[in-house]
Amino acid sequence: MTLYRQLFTWMLAIFFLLIIAVTGIELNTTRNFLLTQQTAEVNNTINSMGLALAPYLESDDKVATESVINALFDGGFYQEVRLRMLSDGSEIIRQYPVTVDGVPDWYIGLDLFPVITEERTFTSGWLQLAEVVVVSHPGFAYKEMWSATIQLGVWIGILFAIAMFIIGLQLSRSLRPLALITNRAKDIAQNKFGEPIPLPPTSELKTVVKAINQMSKQLEDYFEQQAKEADRLREHAYRDAVSGLGNRSFFVGQLKSWLAESAVGGLVMAKVDLITDTYQNQGFEKGDSLVSQFAKKLNTTITDADYTASRISKDEFVILAPNGTNEDMRMIGESLLAIVTDMQQDPMGISPPKVAIGLVVNGAGNRDASVLLAQADNALTQARNDPNHPISMLDQAANDSSMGRQQWKSLILDAIAHDWFVFKFQPASSSDKSVLHQEVFSAIERGDEYFGAAHFLGAVEQLELGESFDRYVVSHMIGKLIDDPKMGPIAINLTQSSVTDASFIRWLTSVMQKNRALAGRLFFEIPESVFVRYPDHVGLLTEQAHRFHFGFGVDNYGRNFQSLDYLNKFKPSYVKIDFAYTSNLDDEAQTHVLASICRTAHNLNITTIATRVETEAQLNKLSELFVNGFQGFIFEKKVEHHG
Repeated sequence: MTLYRQLFTWMLAIFFLLIIAVTGIELNTTRNFLLTQQTAEVNNTINSMGLALAPYLESDDKVATESVINALFDGGFYQEVRLRMLSDGSEIIRQYPVTVDGVPDWYIGLDLFPVITEERTFTSGWLQLAEVVVVSHPGFAYKEMWSATIQLGVWIGILFAIAMFIIGLQLSRSLRPLALITNRAKDIAQNKFGEPIPLPPTSELKTVVKAINQMSKQLEDYFEQQAKEADRLREHAYRDAVSGLGNRSFFVGQLKSWLAESAVGGLVMAKVDLITDTYQNQGFEKGDSLVSQFAKKLNTTITDADYTASRISKDEFVILAPNGTNEDMRMIGESLLAIVTDMQQDPMGISPPKVAIGLVVNGAGNRDASVLLAQADNALTQARNDPNHPISMLDQAANDSSMGRQQWKSLILDAIAHDWFVFKFQPASSSDKSVLHQEVFSAIERGDEYFGAAHFLGAVEQLELGESFDRYVVSHMIGKLIDDPKMGPIAINLTQSSVTDASFIRWLTSVMQKNRALAGRLFFEIPESVFVRYPDHVGLLTEQAHRFHFGFGVDNYGRNFQSLDYLNKFKPSYVKIDFAYTSNLDDEAQTHVLASICRTAHNLNITTIATRVETEAQLNKLSELFVNGFQGFIFEKKVEHHG
């Protein structure tokens, strides 16, 4: 029971007891008055009867005596009148059937008024003439008493209703600061920090509110400092200080992650001789300024959320483009060439571009990082053979990855229309092997042809088919959850184009509203880059997810070099750590960064999940670094659901 209800109940109970006591006293006073009135009326009636009968009793006129009795007692509240003549012993008896209208039998059964019996002897001088007995009936008293009870009951009800309203209103006003304190305490327990609570007028609560506000601010500052510390460690380990891009360690981690996942896409390597010349001829300050300028322009060329850029040496830059096609690679190469040409400040266009750009398009076959980097070096060497257009491409793609955009579009739309999609589920488990959720992986089966998600997801984003694809997957999975109550929880990856699409957000909101019963069994996984680049769009979606109690997670946690304080803003259910942080657990610097970014999430009660956990040694090491969820071979139980 809440404090409000407890106080409200006790105050009403006390008020009720007081008003019942006052009512009891008032009713008892009314009863005593009516009883006294009834007794006096009987006495007055007998006295009047004696005066009226005296002449007739002396003359022994029985007829006149009987007439007087009839006149006196007809219509009154009397049960019986008995008159005995002492001269001859004769009696005159009158009995009256008295009924009480409008008074319930149970009320009369309370026996509030006794029957009053009065006896009197009429005399003339010393001569006794007659004896009379009058038995009253309390009907009038009951009638008046019932009327008084009804009136008091109505007034008691009105007063009680008014008292309930006033007590409830006053208690609400008095306890409002306490309710704010309680809600803020709940928020603090969930690491949610808002505006300070206004100080209440009550001196006792004012002290408590000040303490709560101070504690909330200190905790918020602590988490912000912790997030900033994690950012500093991460930047020191993985970010190039001059360009703001990822460094060689970051690139190697991303390259390993990509090759382990799909290896479908491309790699752009650019050696910018303009930067080398600037360092040699104009000094480090000018050289660093040029690097920073080039990095900013480079970032503007990267529109895909999965693409990452790194600076791997003084004048070498790489762009990793998962799912990128030949056309995508050429567009990036031409953009880089245009950037360097523009920075050379050669209005006449006489000087050749001081850059060499090597492009490599990789198929699903090559998963060797050293081979891929060697191919990129070869492409750079070949690029220098054409000084005026120093771009060269090595295309190692084959089969499905060389399909054109329209072919991919046709395949994906046909797969949605004809249910060619199949789904696999990979569990994310805690260290004790209990399943947190199962992640949904999509693939296309068309006859004997099989296309994994890594082959077509890039085309989904590039062709802006994310909304149609995600609607299909979400609808399909909801149908499976409804059909199988024991299934779940499951996590569905959403594409960037869906999360940033207003119509998809409206559709998903209506789906969550209609399927509230699935709230604990369905999660949505959103890339970290969307939280960083499109906070307003993703905020609309996550707000509705919180509203209907659907969980959501962050994919590629830590990949982007923006502050991690977005976690406190959006409050995801879990984060899936980018593989770059878990690929080399023997590196002490990397484990420090991993522990720091995981601690940031852990302290906000957010589950941290590591992927591609293959051995018990990895599991034990990660468990020491604030990682509490794992995906990988040692947990995987392959279960296929065909659409």
